[in-house]
Amino acid sequence: MSNFTNNRWLSVITLLLLTANIVTLALLWTNKKPGEKEEVKMPVPQGQVFEFLTHELKLDAAQQEAYTKLRDEHQAGIRSIRDSVQKKAKEDLFNLLKKPGVSDSEMHVYSGRAAAADQQLDEFTFHHFQKLRALCNPDQQKRFDEIIQDALRRMAPPRRQGPPPPGIHPPEGEGPPPPPPGKRE
Repeated sequence: MSNFTNNRWLSVITLLLLTANIVTLALLWTNKKPGEKEEVKMPVPQGQVFEFLTHELKLDAAQQEAYTKLRDEHQAGIRSIRDSVQKKAKEDLFNLLKKPGVSDSEMHVYSGRAAAADQQLDEFTFHHFQKLRALCNPDQQKRFDEIIQDALRRMAPPRRQGPPPPGIHPPEGEGPPPPPPGKRE
């Protein structure tokens, strides 16, 4: 008889725990404050600045159309600057390596041209975002000011993580000191 009673108590406890779990899950899923909308925040993949800004600024259809034109103009302008100005300036700079005895002043002239090309790209991008901000209403402009740095980080090429590839070491004397003898990992 005691075996029957023990099984009965175990069944009752199991049913109580199962019911408590179901009630807890139901409350978690349905417990919303009155008037609260369910907002699903989908993370925007890295690098997709257009989608990120469109989503974060909540651009309307007319703003999206104007921003699409701005984006296309910006990409064409950037491509043009990179293909003509920047590429030529960097090629000229590094072609100096073929020339023996290049003076520092000559190298500075060519590196200045390469830096000017980078500056031109930055200014072009600055004006692009200035135009986008002008498309926004005051609330969107506030949000724009909050997220612009994040958008710029998304535009930057991904940084390489981890140690350098095998065989690439700093010049002699410029790396960290070697570990003491007997302390190698």
